[in-house]
Amino acid sequence: MIENLKEIIQKNFNFSPNNNQLTDLERLIYEIMQRENVTLDKIINYLKNDQQINKFSGRNKFFILKDLLIKRRFPITLSFQKIDTKTVYLPKIPTPLKGIWKANKTFKPLKIYIENEVKESFLAKNFINKFPQVEIQIITSYRDFLQKNKFSLLEFKKPFVFLIKEKADFFKPCPCTKYHISCGYWIFNLGFGCPFDCSYCFLQHYTNSLGIVLPSNLEDFFEQFEKTLKNLNRPLRLGTGEFCDSLALDHITEYSKKLIPYFKNKNVFFEFKTKSANIKNLLELDGAKNIIISWSLNPPIIIETEEIGTASLEERLFAAKEIQRKGYSIAFHFDPIILVDNWQLLYEKLVEQLYKILPTSFAWISLGTLRSNRKLKTIVEQRFENSKIFYGELLLGEDKKLRYPKFMRYEAYSKMINWIRKYDSKTPIYLCMESSQLWQELFKKDFSTLKIEKEIFNF
Repeated sequence: MIENLKEIIQKNFNFSPNNNQLTDLERLIYEIMQRENVTLDKIINYLKNDQQINKFSGRNKFFILKDLLIKRRFPITLSFQKIDTKTVYLPKIPTPLKGIWKANKTFKPLKIYIENEVKESFLAKNFINKFPQVEIQIITSYRDFLQKNKFSLLEFKKPFVFLIKEKADFFKPCPCTKYHISCGYWIFNLGFGCPFDCSYCFLQHYTNSLGIVLPSNLEDFFEQFEKTLKNLNRPLRLGTGEFCDSLALDHITEYSKKLIPYFKNKNVFFEFKTKSANIKNLLELDGAKNIIISWSLNPPIIIETEEIGTASLEERLFAAKEIQRKGYSIAFHFDPIILVDNWQLLYEKLVEQLYKILPTSFAWISLGTLRSNRKLKTIVEQRFENSKIFYGELLLGEDKKLRYPKFMRYEAYSKMINWIRKYDSKTPIYLCMESSQLWQELFKKDFSTLKIEKEIFNF
């Protein structure tokens, strides 16, 4: 909040904004202060020095003030295109939360809830054996528990664990965002929630879903998948990691010890997506080329400040090297690419470091830029007071998500592709949640989901 802003505007511009106008002006001024590390006085002087400001009065003065602030808030975008004010998202500034739970490198549950139906499952026994001092509570169902117990954003990362019997949501197509091309990926839904705490994580929207939810009935997942497998006439890209980290808790769940033998050599590319270096169980198994272990990558400064509790870049890359030696395929996701100051230097060095440690081709590489539901921006301001990534030039796109303008995304993708191709001419590269227009501009051809599977992945 900016103290006495209404009075400051009245004094300097002979104009008294109403509540909605004040919210817009306060938000723009606040974000400029955060982006540029400047004082309120400097921004007020910037506005006063504009020759147009005294030519208007009343409501028109508000529009000129807002226009001047938007120009300063989005300087790169304005050098390329006009900005539709409807795409500028200006919510009220929230108050940062104090005393929030933070992720730790070592995960320990605060409490373990087990649905009655799975209290004798392998997963329940694993958790009870590994955490004998942690309180256990048997519940009828996770759904009933949530209905009877309400939680706030302050409690979002409390390390509660829920062991459940999944009854319906076994696997499904990845829900690609509206107006954008799907890459044909399928989700094997082994969990919801994560022990890590990335500032940009969309799971923060789900403040009514406390803790980490893990299904104990893998045999039902396999039974359902067998029915689909009979009708497959082409390979399928399938994996965990959309609503959880695939390996962060694998030393406890031991999911990999069941998943890898089941999917090994099937007509499926099964992927474990992770930001961890938790590969002990995988190294004890025989690898297979259709089992893909993939890592999300970002420059070290972003990992340190925005990906709390995760493995370092070096830990991720050396884990990938060990996994590759064991006979698995490996892949990487540069997603989200975050256009911070000097992003070109940071990401070019990141690509260089990747190929210095792993001078080879991979199963695939995905590229995606920072994007989010509108609500996430204010959640991040409440939970990550020092994060500034949402003060980048993010505007509302066709899908009503906050995104960098298309020309900025195009520049990021084209540079990343060029940096990768400098070392690697073979690895398939694809875009995550992007428009057909951007696909066409980057790859010089029209794409659909079917064409992506055929031409990018050679299915």
